[in-house]
Amino acid sequence: MKRRKKGRPFKARAYGQRQSDGPPVIEVEPEEFAASLRQAEREVLPLIRNMQFGPGMAQLVLALHAQMLLTGDSRVTPESMMAAGNSVIALWQAGYYTPGPDYPFTLEETLRDIQGGPQAKGDYASSFQPFTPLSGTSPLGTGEVHGGIARHPETGLWQVWMMLEGPCTFLAAYRDPKVALRQLETIISSSRKGGSERERQVLHAQMRAQADGEPQQLPYDMMVYLVEHLDDFTIAL
Repeated sequence: MKRRKKGRPFKARAYGQRQSDGPPVIEVEPEEFAASLRQAEREVLPLIRNMQFGPGMAQLVLALHAQMLLTGDSRVTPESMMAAGNSVIALWQAGYYTPGPDYPFTLEETLRDIQGGPQAKGDYASSFQPFTPLSGTSPLGTGEVHGGIARHPETGLWQVWMMLEGPCTFLAAYRDPKVALRQLETIISSSRKGGSERERQVLHAQMRAQADGEPQQLPYDMMVYLVEHLDDFTIAL
């Protein structure tokens, strides 16, 4: 491992609520980020193997998990994806971090695969629908979340999803997209009314009881597409 280059810290970005002056930035020494990478590598290697990720996907999963361990913030945005990925490559190239012998890809393979950054290979516009309120309460101006419904390519079910200070969460899955949108509207209306945590738990339990199946994680390429178009799914509270 190379000696620390003082005065030139790498930056790990933790994204909070949107602010006029931009998201907060946490600056860390390269050794600290490298330590998070080594821990992240141990934790994500089974996922990389099981999902048969290529070099670029593996590097992105590793980068985002390391950033989450480092900052405690698991939210994903286009900016955080780019920042995390660039930090890992910089550390790897500078010699601060080298994957263990079980990591399946070299730096050269990874660089070839990630040229141009993470970009969705398909157009999934027809598989996503934004929140379209039919009734309910008006926004109170207290904040915003991201949410909508997504059609899973294997199950064919429309899944209600939301991002609120955490990773993308899939709440329930339905055959009819209109039913899924009504369920999402019920959640948004409850949030605007300031429902308690207990009320939210009951609401989520009711949604699952009425669902047509269990929601599943969307394929990686669809998640990349979603992140690229996340602003289209902003919901005011």
